[in-house]
Amino acid sequence: MTEAQISLAGLVILYVFLIGDWFHRAWAALGVAALLVLARVVSVTEAISFINFNTVGLLTGMMVLVGLLGEAGLFHRLGQSAERLSRGQPQRLLWVFFIFTAIISAFLDNVTTILLLSPALFGAAEEMDVDPIPLLMVMVAASNLGGLATLVGDPPNILIGTAAHLSFNQFVSVLGPPAVILLAGLALVVPRHLKAGQNPQRAVADPYQPPKTFPLAPRLIPLLGILGAVLAAFILQRPLHLSAGMIAAAGAALGIVASVGRTGKIWRSVDWGTLGFFVGIFVLVGALEHGGVIRHLATFLARQNLGPWMPVAILVGSAVFSALLDNVPLVAAMIPLVERLGQMHPGYGLELWTALALGAAIGGNATIIGASANVVAQGMAEERGYRLEFRRYLPFGLTVFSVTLVLGVIYVMVIG
Repeated sequence: MTEAQISLAGLVILYVFLIGDWFHRAWAALGVAALLVLARVVSVTEAISFINFNTVGLLTGMMVLVGLLGEAGLFHRLGQSAERLSRGQPQRLLWVFFIFTAIISAFLDNVTTILLLSPALFGAAEEMDVDPIPLLMVMVAASNLGGLATLVGDPPNILIGTAAHLSFNQFVSVLGPPAVILLAGLALVVPRHLKAGQNPQRAVADPYQPPKTFPLAPRLIPLLGILGAVLAAFILQRPLHLSAGMIAAAGAALGIVASVGRTGKIWRSVDWGTLGFFVGIFVLVGALEHGGVIRHLATFLARQNLGPWMPVAILVGSAVFSALLDNVPLVAAMIPLVERLGQMHPGYGLELWTALALGAAIGGNATIIGASANVVAQGMAEERGYRLEFRRYLPFGLTVFSVTLVLGVIYVMVIG
């Protein structure tokens, strides 16, 4: 077998593992990366060179900082505020969490947003004796679309922003407007397809117990100041000549210093599985490019003479595949393709990157396995004794997918 064939086989194996869910996705990605090294498709040195340490640093730093804010009780307070704002009305509670999630996920990773806000949602819904699952589905969709707006809002954004050499401000200017448009489309879908019903009987006892104390509560104000400084540094990234990874790592370091003596083990704040998954994906995509797979695919697309329809083709294609598979590996595999198409057709500018980001966000909402936040939400529901099955999510997901895809195509055609 050629290097290209082995790399493609590795990609297929990874997708099979992701769909089958037999192993944690980090072990699946790292295992495929190790097989590529053992098969001598890439050397150890080449594999290390493929890893984007700026992305890894950005994710790690934000995970630590968010974990410290959680220990300071910030997200618990947000949940209490949401419950007060709802005034005992389930539909009002839905909109409160819709707005909260859309805003927070623009500045924090959408998986982190789901992890931190869903306990508050479950608690508020159970207090009102309504089914929390419809509210959770809205939260998932809002997190994916709200996360589209900024560089740090969604893992695919980090990959796209890094590859396209976009600063925090540039990314917001390019993807912020369509994110608002897609959220407006979601807002039109929600009242027609979701109604909060009576809370069903849970399958198991609720294992979740809210923390009685927050060890970093006295440090909340300094930590919020550090978070504000980090966000300001993202905005001023180009004038400061700092990478996003360096800014996030510096913020995490300052947060640790501000929390000395009052926090537990910092390493618990880091999602090592996500980082391992990213490392494996970087090696796999590097092998695909090294073997010539990306070059051949780009050449094939370039020969189709799609002209101004190329961004639309990328948008629709990435949306459809993101609906079937996790959008992180899909975006990672598409980035070298978009880079080569951009080199062949310099006139496209940022349209191709915009189309890829839109497609990943739109497709991620279609099914329960379309994005990492969806899978996390499903797991959180099961922990609380509720079932969020593939079939239950699908009608809502496909409706959101259809409406936002139409809006996305119109937007890409207008800017093109």
